[in-house]
Amino acid sequence: MSRVPSRRTIANLPQTSETWQIAVAKLRTWIVSAEGRPARPSVIFVFDPYEGIIIYTELVEPARVPDGVAGVLLKGMRKPLPGGGAPRRPAAVVVSPDLVEPIASALARYALDMTIQEGQPPEEFTELIRDLEAHLRDDEAEHPGLLSVKGATPELVGGLFAAAAEFYRAAPWVQLTNSHMLAVRHPAEPKPRFASVMGNGGVQYGLATFLNWSDVEQMFGGVDHPTEAIPEAGGHTLFFDTADIVPFDDLDAMEQYGWEVAAEDAYPIPIIYERDSARRPELIDLLWYEAALRAIPEFVRDHLKLDASGDFAPAEAAIEVDTHAGPVNVDVKYPAGKLPLEAYPVHDVDWADFEDEGEEEDEIPVLDRRVMESMMAKAVGAPRSGDRKLDKAQQIMYQAWEETNPAKRIALAHKALSTSANCADAYVLLAEEEAGTVGRALELYEQGVTAGERALGREYFKAGVGHFWGMIETRPYMRARDGLAHTLWRLNRRDEATRHFQDMLRLNPDDNQGVRYSLLDLLLEMNRDDEAAKLIKKYRDEWSSVWCYTRALLEYRQSGASDRARKALARALEQNPHAPDYLIGKKRIPNRLPSLLGLGDENEAIDYAAKHLNHWRRTPGAVDWLAEQFEANTAATRSRSDSPRRQ
Repeated sequence: MSRVPSRRTIANLPQTSETWQIAVAKLRTWIVSAEGRPARPSVIFVFDPYEGIIIYTELVEPARVPDGVAGVLLKGMRKPLPGGGAPRRPAAVVVSPDLVEPIASALARYALDMTIQEGQPPEEFTELIRDLEAHLRDDEAEHPGLLSVKGATPELVGGLFAAAAEFYRAAPWVQLTNSHMLAVRHPAEPKPRFASVMGNGGVQYGLATFLNWSDVEQMFGGVDHPTEAIPEAGGHTLFFDTADIVPFDDLDAMEQYGWEVAAEDAYPIPIIYERDSARRPELIDLLWYEAALRAIPEFVRDHLKLDASGDFAPAEAAIEVDTHAGPVNVDVKYPAGKLPLEAYPVHDVDWADFEDEGEEEDEIPVLDRRVMESMMAKAVGAPRSGDRKLDKAQQIMYQAWEETNPAKRIALAHKALSTSANCADAYVLLAEEEAGTVGRALELYEQGVTAGERALGREYFKAGVGHFWGMIETRPYMRARDGLAHTLWRLNRRDEATRHFQDMLRLNPDDNQGVRYSLLDLLLEMNRDDEAAKLIKKYRDEWSSVWCYTRALLEYRQSGASDRARKALARALEQNPHAPDYLIGKKRIPNRLPSLLGLGDENEAIDYAAKHLNHWRRTPGAVDWLAEQFEANTAATRSRSDSPRRQ
């Protein structure tokens, strides 16, 4: 942006009898601000309405319009755009009433004798703005606002925004995962809709809703491509995001009617996704959202209670909520229906893949560590088990890990099993890549553990305690047991999973597999803080975000904002200063998690937050304490860096 010309430069310009007009418009497009954030700009035009020429124009951030408009006028006098004529001063300017004072103040500072007239730009100006907006959007069509929905009123949409703000502040995603399916019935509909709360992973917040239970089963039943999970009637959702995702009609209506928004990244956006497009919801959808967004947080707070298994006990309630049209009774039930965890697909729908479709992948591919093990075995010679068939089967599995074709990998695993039923690694590969459901994966991992036990023999488990994994022949068994423990965890069989993890650490205290991280996460999930603290102490020299930040969290849980807790957090901030941004919500966890981590880097911070965010959010006061300590630490660091160095 060019500088405002000096007083002397302006005073020396020739005076004309022209009358110029200044017009300002807030554009329906977005630019990146100086701070790197999306900003909706305003455009300032200086033009001669009689000659029909534009003298000068400039994009400014809306907050700078009052001061910027005078500067644009002065720059237009000194250096008009091509086609705007020679440098000169007009005799008068026409401005809208709200700009008279800033223009008058600027002209007084420059001692310019110029008449200021009130007036509005001609109709042609609106057409000019529309053309400019279309150009800045690359002619992409605008999405209609919620008031375009047949029957929608400012009062209804305002009620929806208020309900969404209440829902966002209540943060029910702290307690619920997307697999906790609620049945929610609005009195205007005969049947309930099925709602899944998004946000437990810290990525996308809001509600995913389903009109039929069969649509829920389709979503969780396993699909080859994310679009196949979208129901034929469309995928209904209301998500929260930043203003640059909101239709401009809604943004303008927000200013006009004062609709409520909870935070900068909490603009509610209800939408229906088709398999190749998207559309606005209908009137009944808006009514349902307004009521459901108010009822769900109350249901979670007052009616959902954890049972002995760690899940919520069944509950249902009729909840009266306030809406724009008055009180409404909403029926809410949990669980909404029966979806056996064993029937869930092994691999969830990866919406990040869908969103990134067509983009180049810039991640460095991660090498399967089993391939490295295969190369090591070839270099130094694979250990002999004493079972020729098992040794041959293991060689086939080394070949399978190096194979990039999934079908061939699976075929080789079956070949290994036909060679020896004691080949644990073959069961592991089939559980990972062939099993369609979690239940089938569990069966294969259990078979893998049993095969590993047969292959090693009972005496091995006595003589080899403390040295597992260090001996390469134990690794297939340890891989199978790790897969089994994680699958049991996924099935909410947490106590069984815990015992497996603990015994694996007994067999291999050096923990080459990183079992301690899974066990720590699971213990926190089960509120077994004393055991988690003992595990932290056992690996006291660990220098990672998981260990340092979790130690601080446990200290806070045990003693509040004590000196011990502050010291532990100071150590964590030293280890990784990036983590608090994601834990306190200044940054959102990205859809695609990083595959490569470095101690103390932002990737490690993202990975830690993705797995441990809810442990912090479920601890009363912990996030606020972290934010306070982080700000104090940042201020102290800034103060030290700004202080003059001693000579």
